[in-house]
Amino acid sequence: MSRNRVKEVHSLQLAAVLKWVVVGLALSLFGGSYVYEKNEVMRLATEVRNQETDLRSWKKRNQQMQYNIDRLSSYDELRRRLTAMNSGMVRIGELKVVQMENGRVPITSIARNSGQNPGGGLP
Repeated sequence: MSRNRVKEVHSLQLAAVLKWVVVGLALSLFGGSYVYEKNEVMRLATEVRNQETDLRSWKKRNQQMQYNIDRLSSYDELRRRLTAMNSGMVRIGELKVVQMENGRVPITSIARNSGQNPGGGLP
């Protein structure tokens, strides 16, 4: 049994090792991309949920604003508010006309519309 020990050395086959290294790298790459995509889907789902919540709140606000606009612009509501304030509606012909000159109000320019200007506006 006097054999040479060099012949008994089991050498690694380089091609087989490289194949398993490439397979391992590919599996880790696929796993990493799967985790990344899963996290992106979760983040986007949370963002969509938050935006849907905002949309519902904006729709609710819009409905409330529309209700207020409809209520406050109705003739009956305006008449009720004027009555509650003890204020009557004034016809345009009964208004006072004031002309301002450079921020001053001259006393001579304050006058009642007594038929001089039937349109009710400025002369």
